[in-house]
Amino acid sequence: MTAGEVPNERVGRAKCKLVYCSNKKKRTNTPSLPEEIIFYILVWLPADILYNSMRYVCRQWYKIIRDPLFVKEHLLRSTTGLLIQEHFSFAAQFGKFGEMNTTETKVNFNFPNLLSATCDGLVLFKDGYDEKEVYAANPLTKQRVAAPPFCFPSFLFGLALACAYSTMEYKLVCTYRSKKSKVYHCAMVTMGKDHAWKPINCQKLSDPCRQIFRGYRFSAGGFIYWAYDAFPCVVALDVESEVFYEFPSPVVETEDSSIYYVRKGKSLSCVVVNHYKGTWDVWVLSDPRSHGWRKLHEIDLDAQKLGISRMCILWPISWVSNGDVLVSGIGSKSRYIAMNVKTGN
Repeated sequence: MTAGEVPNERVGRAKCKLVYCSNKKKRTNTPSLPEEIIFYILVWLPADILYNSMRYVCRQWYKIIRDPLFVKEHLLRSTTGLLIQEHFSFAAQFGKFGEMNTTETKVNFNFPNLLSATCDGLVLFKDGYDEKEVYAANPLTKQRVAAPPFCFPSFLFGLALACAYSTMEYKLVCTYRSKKSKVYHCAMVTMGKDHAWKPINCQKLSDPCRQIFRGYRFSAGGFIYWAYDAFPCVVALDVESEVFYEFPSPVVETEDSSIYYVRKGKSLSCVVVNHYKGTWDVWVLSDPRSHGWRKLHEIDLDAQKLGISRMCILWPISWVSNGDVLVSGIGSKSRYIAMNVKTGN
């Protein structure tokens, strides 16, 4: 508001006169909260509220919400659930697991294709018309970032997304094979920062381990793992140091057992299904640099207690609820069972 001159004449019964006003904000005696208190209040709010509302309140709140330490703390307080996507419509739902119940919430995001990977609530998918175009998105905030064009003359085998937690930067890793040879390669890009793919040296890996690049990919704790039940070894890539590690599996698959690799929080788990005993052994690898597998659980799958037929085949799909609940598929139909490995419920 600026000062202005008003004619000093009678308007009705009131007289108008020259009035001055100041652009300076009035100071208030109301004390402000310490930044640490604001930090720990905001960190409990959902991501969509933080992004769509809270970051616009003031510069201080904007800086707090953009701080990598805040992002890391917010992720630690988030609940791990299951993202379920329809195969043909690409619509998705988020499943959240309680003590004895499950709630499903529709994900309000138009996915143009099936998801290729997930990491910390971010999703990775290809364009519906051109599969060479790859995007990473946050379904809550609707933010979307495109990856640089893939310029290597090759067959694209797989994509994975992982976080370098020291900088809170997300790395997109691609494994591919040359058209003229059977040699597998690896490249990486920092989403939202790099403009070109960077080749990652994997020459130190043994030939059998390099063949595993065509297997399943898992992202956990700043590492990307390649594992497959037919391979006796596991390969891990530290996305921050760009160093590969190879190490043996905890067990070898036999005729009486099957091996499944499943992400468990920030670790990789290996679930060994003993068909003869009717038990599942759960091994966990917390740090691939130590090559140390640790047996965490032995689950007794009593079919009668679970309310399913003994002829049904169970296979593990995902750990949710911060690694306490194991979701498994039942038979060949779209039926699932969730078991709390601590309480047995």
